[in-house]
Amino acid sequence: MECSPDKIQVIDLRFLSSNRPLKAFADIQVGDWIVREWRIIKVNGKRPLIAPPQTSWKGTDGQIQYKTIITLPDELKAMVDLTILKRFMGELENREGGK
Repeated sequence: MECSPDKIQVIDLRFLSSNRPLKAFADIQVGDWIVREWRIIKVNGKRPLIAPPQTSWKGTDGQIQYKTIITLPDELKAMVDLTILKRFMGELENREGGK
């Protein structure tokens, strides 16, 4: 999929109110495609990590298993990560500035 940064946008960003590393979910649009439930994970003192949507199930051994739903080419994934990160950090600054 050929894409440029101006064709990627965050259409929804939902912050979570917990002290856990999972901070927010983002829905993005890449061209005509919409991909929901990207995860923004932040551990104190580290840069936020953007993780693609995933599914989970309980395996026959009783352990929870995870599988990524969509895998993007590296260049496109980097553009998506940057777009989500910019929006997340901007809204985080606005939230913290408003306290």
